[in-house]
Amino acid sequence: MTHSPGITIDQLPAIDIVRTQFLARLYECELELNSSKIQNIFESETDTSKKRKFIDDRTELSMLRVKLETVALEKVAAQLKSLEDDLNEGINDLKKSIDSVGNTVDILTSVRHITGIIARIFVII
Repeated sequence: MTHSPGITIDQLPAIDIVRTQFLARLYECELELNSSKIQNIFESETDTSKKRKFIDDRTELSMLRVKLETVALEKVAAQLKSLEDDLNEGINDLKKSIDSVGNTVDILTSVRHITGIIARIFVII
């Protein structure tokens, strides 16, 4: 992988940050398009086709932004679903270890197991 000199991999923004910033900027634009300032400009427009086009385009932008957010959430949900069995098993093992307080090794093993699964979830999120 190539990158600009002087920039390390650790300094590059995470995809989550980029996506969040992109969606936030898109939402800000959407809010501005729904502001009274912009609304007044298009209400005073005499060309009805321009008015209609503005409303249609603004609506499409909103729908696409929501769709982008939904797709991102669906991907995370699908990945989390793939870890569901491991997570449930880990939680059950941890509860059993806690209930049978006598074996500290089992408790530590269960805690390590579940924290490993949670760490995998953080990678997804």
